[in-house]
Amino acid sequence: MTDLKNTWIAIAPDRNYTIKEACLFLGVHRCTIYDYIHHPERPLPFIRIHTDKRGILFRGSDLIAYKEAGLPRRGRKFKNSPRE
Repeated sequence: MTDLKNTWIAIAPDRNYTIKEACLFLGVHRCTIYDYIHHPERPLPFIRIHTDKRGILFRGSDLIAYKEAGLPRRGRKFKNSPRE
């Protein structure tokens, strides 16, 4: 079994990447990629492909810029947190 946490891929700016490849490059879970797409302040740019099974692709240049700008941090969601 491959350890995906320690797998790193090189990103070419002129190529398109799947969600799985974006996860490996950014070092986050697939669900986090969807959170980044819908982030209110800094959404991750993507290309929607209707004719392909993959559905969503990312430009390499967008992934590189997004990672260099710093990934958005979201704290854990706590119910009835005393910090509120």
